[in-house]
Amino acid sequence: MINNKIKIGMNGSMLDGHPTGLGVYSFNLINSLSNLCTVDHYDNITVFTPTSLFLSGNLHITKLPDLLLSSKYGKLAALTRFFWNTFIYPFQAQKFDILISPTTHGSFFLKNQILTIHDLLSLRFKNISPHQRFYYKFLLPYLVSRAKFIIAISETTKNDIIHFLKCPEEKIHVIHNGYDENVYHPINYNQQLIEKKYGFVNYFLAVGPTYAHKNFEKLITAYNKLSPVEKIQNPLIIAGGKNPYLKNLKELVTCLRLTKHVHFLDYVPENLMPSLYREAFALIFPSLYEGFGMPPLEAMACGCPVITSSTSSLPEVCGNAVLYIDPAREDSITTAIRKLTNDSRLYDELKTKGLLQAKKFSWNKTAQTLKTLLENNTYPKTHEYI
Repeated sequence: MINNKIKIGMNGSMLDGHPTGLGVYSFNLINSLSNLCTVDHYDNITVFTPTSLFLSGNLHITKLPDLLLSSKYGKLAALTRFFWNTFIYPFQAQKFDILISPTTHGSFFLKNQILTIHDLLSLRFKNISPHQRFYYKFLLPYLVSRAKFIIAISETTKNDIIHFLKCPEEKIHVIHNGYDENVYHPINYNQQLIEKKYGFVNYFLAVGPTYAHKNFEKLITAYNKLSPVEKIQNPLIIAGGKNPYLKNLKELVTCLRLTKHVHFLDYVPENLMPSLYREAFALIFPSLYEGFGMPPLEAMACGCPVITSSTSSLPEVCGNAVLYIDPAREDSITTAIRKLTNDSRLYDELKTKGLLQAKKFSWNKTAQTLKTLLENNTYPKTHEYI
């Protein structure tokens, strides 16, 4: 069992006051792990972070410079983060026995690290961030070789780590993501919140058009094959996203004369996302490749039926609780949309199955699995460097 005196440090250098996917994962993992350790009378976990927002009160905070905040400093924050991880982190982390990173950020001079890899999309798709591709291709393999363990958030990501980074399989541990069941649930306390705020009802929801592998062009052209009546009955709402990909999608919608039926919400505050799922007719998630796929899990937890791709990690997350499509085929997407709108029995079945499937995941389970990994591996009371 893990020694109660073992000191755990968490690398929160990527945390921000405006969390997106990685930030949401990091905050939830850190808080959940801290709660488990506090219950077992472990030493409080120390987090290296530029912000303490959203973090549990029982954590020790080592404040990092605001220059690491991506929402304020963009690319400069990424450069500052790389400098801190490489040259300063090893000195600040000397008193810790194990250092856990919820992302791929770490130091080349530390061996007592556990790194988390969410996906290797930048190695699969060349049109994703060039600087991320450089980091993943040339620097991450060395970090991985130095780490004690690697956490992969799915079997799909584990296979990619083995293939692209040549990491031994026994070094990788699959620990699935979770979701906050206190936030994402089917009970709608605020009736018609989305209808009142945006004016949309009975809509198909699509979330997160960030890069081309999200496959939203195919979704829009497949949606365009619906009849005018079908489009009026079920508008398509696209939430979130990043430019320039989002700009391209808006131009496509204009070109296809779909502006009356396809609507963009751009950034949706985190507190509105549960209602956005609950009030949707269904979520459509046509991604070509995912390391995990949080939107389908969150949608299922809210009682929202899901249409999603039969690729990568999505069957691993969604099981038999969704309607699968071939994301490369427009007709597959269009057929699924029509099938769901015309089959009330299937619709109700997917809602029920989705709620049951979602219960297999939680942040507490994620943290407990990580804690068990620590307990099953005794770390020496020495700090390892190059």
